[in-house]
Amino acid sequence: MSQQYKILIVEDEILVATDIEESLESLGYIVQGTADTGLKAIEAVEKELPDLVLMDINLKGEMTGIEAAKIITQKHDVPIIYLTANADIDTVNKAKVALPYGYIIKPFADKDLQTNIEIAIFKFGNDLKLKMESEQFNTFFDLKDHEKNQIIVHAAQGLEKINIDEVYFIEKDGENTVIHLLEDEVVTDRKFEELVEMFPKKYFIQVSEFFVINTVKVFAVKFPEVIIADKMSVISVDEEYREAIKNINSELGEIVDDE
Repeated sequence: MSQQYKILIVEDEILVATDIEESLESLGYIVQGTADTGLKAIEAVEKELPDLVLMDINLKGEMTGIEAAKIITQKHDVPIIYLTANADIDTVNKAKVALPYGYIIKPFADKDLQTNIEIAIFKFGNDLKLKMESEQFNTFFDLKDHEKNQIIVHAAQGLEKINIDEVYFIEKDGENTVIHLLEDEVVTDRKFEELVEMFPKKYFIQVSEFFVINTVKVFAVKFPEVIIADKMSVISVDEEYREAIKNINSELGEIVDDE
């Protein structure tokens, strides 16, 4: 039985899409959804990042599968396998532009589909690991330069994809750094100072030696403490960082200063 990877199918032929969906489910994968245009594929990935995308090259409409794949990979880290009935060298050369992790010729057998998916996901995970270990890791995932809305960190359970807007605060915990989400905590051995540099400074500000908060998630500021919305966590603000905290009062209204 294959691992239950979530897979998005992008195919404009309903019968073909249905056959692929049945094949994936019989192989033990989870079909995250189907899209019949490039635009819908982009929107689906924006809504929920799949583990892999099966992308038909010759989509009907204004956008080809190759164009959609290029847009997706510019903003998201997800492996894409192309599906096509064309095996000519011209099509292959066009497809290479978006750096796919596989290329399957239709029609195909379930075993061919499974083999390509497993190899693609394994290679993608290995590529991410190499990037994380390289000296250029911070630059590659610098949100200011790459307009990504997620980061990927090496956590206790392996590689973790984290959406920036779901992060409430970041905590330095000894040798580890903890990323706090609404109902989860991601623990990584990446240095606190290095990790916080990967988040946009427009929203993420440091409030103490041990905490960086997402100002969008702040419920209230009552010096010397900040209350985080939803989680209702209370974080103390160090003296040297209080001036930066005062800059968010336009979003919260009046801030109470007990000093």
